[in-house]
Amino acid sequence: MTVAFLPDLLATLVTGWTADGAAELGIHRLHVMGIATVVSVFLLGLFAQAYQPKKRVASMWGAFLVILAVTAGTVWYGVGRPEEVIPFFVVTGIALVAHPAGRTLFRRGDSYSPALLALVAVAAVPLIAFVATQLSLTTITSDSHATMGHYVMMAGLAIAPLAYGSFAALGFDGWRFASWLAALPMAYYGLMSIAFPAQAGSTGTMWGIAAILWAIAFVAIAEYSRVGPSGILRREIERSNYRDN
Repeated sequence: MTVAFLPDLLATLVTGWTADGAAELGIHRLHVMGIATVVSVFLLGLFAQAYQPKKRVASMWGAFLVILAVTAGTVWYGVGRPEEVIPFFVVTGIALVAHPAGRTLFRRGDSYSPALLALVAVAAVPLIAFVATQLSLTTITSDSHATMGHYVMMAGLAIAPLAYGSFAALGFDGWRFASWLAALPMAYYGLMSIAFPAQAGSTGTMWGIAAILWAIAFVAIAEYSRVGPSGILRREIERSNYRDN
């Protein structure tokens, strides 16, 4: 389906930065590159299940929540290309239900990160506000961005860091990979927002820098916390409480 439905989209992650890409994408430049970003992060989370899926639970949940949000927005507002979005949702739903992890899909690992949870909470406020703004713009039928589903997809881009980041912070199996998938869309969006401040979807230089700094901090804490448990970076879950919950 990726080959059939998205033959050129993912390439815009690179070509969008060129002069030819700018001329081709025009006023939709940031939106199309943003869509390519959220689709790429979703696919990475889903495709990761092909190798040791029981150790990739966090990214499975992240991918499912991203495609759920995008599908719900596309269908609810009647915009974009539901004929392309819905099949991915169906496949991802099947992957979740038939996942070899079984009931352990709902079980956290041996530790969690208070620091990462704090970063998710901090990011949630501006990201949810961004989602609300994008969805409100979707109702403007005279706006080509709205009818093409760009605002819904940008809302999905904002949800991706929260989806992957929450499960990474809570310590679900595969939290390290999920932490990178949470940071990547934030960092890439930050770069676009700084580079294309006049484009629809940009939040300007200040928020772009903030997004990049958040992404760096999230990955740095996730990687450094692997050294061992600490009160703030990573805290072990006591087995007795773990079983009770």
